[in-house]
Amino acid sequence: MPEPWGLRYPGVDVKFTDASGIYLRVTPDIADYDIADGDVDSARADGTQVGMDFHHGRTIGVTFGILGSSEAEMWDRFNQLASYWNAAAVRSAPGALAELVSPRGRSAFGRPRKISPSDVSPEAKMMTVQTTFRQVDKLWYGAPDQLTVPFAISQGGGLVAPLKEPLVARGYTTRANTFTVAGSEPTPFVATIRGAILNPGIEIAGVAKYAAQTSLAYDETLTIDTRPGRMSVLRNGTKIASLTRNSDLLTDGVLSPGPGSLTLTGSSSTGNPTATLMWRSATLAP
Repeated sequence: MPEPWGLRYPGVDVKFTDASGIYLRVTPDIADYDIADGDVDSARADGTQVGMDFHHGRTIGVTFGILGSSEAEMWDRFNQLASYWNAAAVRSAPGALAELVSPRGRSAFGRPRKISPSDVSPEAKMMTVQTTFRQVDKLWYGAPDQLTVPFAISQGGGLVAPLKEPLVARGYTTRANTFTVAGSEPTPFVATIRGAILNPGIEIAGVAKYAAQTSLAYDETLTIDTRPGRMSVLRNGTKIASLTRNSDLLTDGVLSPGPGSLTLTGSSSTGNPTATLMWRSATLAP
């Protein structure tokens, strides 16, 4: 039997083990991911003009075995699995996702979908259950990593005469702003800027720049999310916000494996704003 797999979403964090009576019969069937291409066949010539390829989600088949000391316990355990797979807290919220977690701790993000018993034996008090999990992209993600950088005045920054109240320092982070991304594939990220700051922005060297023409109070945030299925720019976690025209596209916001650096830009009269970058290493295998 495969090593224990798990399912995780708000309110649920479960591993399917032999001891629990709900276990995986075989390793999940990881199908091909969907591909959308921009290929165009030549109208009056042989061949095809190849365009861009876009990789999307896939359906993972998960086959469970269920045991019980009695027929009633067997059905009670099926009810428990069906409740997990129903994922009411996730399926009723647009953009909310669950994690199918491999034995190595790598997560596929998506939604539990179909579930049905395919072989029921009341006499043996056991059954087989077929389920599917719809992944939003092709990647498997490791545990979260993050970096938080403070706001610091650049060497060429500072105050400009004549001085007027309130005194505002303009600059960018200059310390403790390097990080390293593990994994084998480019991975999206979530960047959260906390005030107080005017015209908050971030720069990730060689990747992208994002900024908003607004002001954040000390207890406000601007969150830039580039993850597939959850791309958004939110103020205080709920209100949709806009980026400046000079900002890069959210689809450009992916971190390549290896070293990188994060810069917080803007203006602040307190020196207390921060930018936090959160990412998960990405691979093509669970």
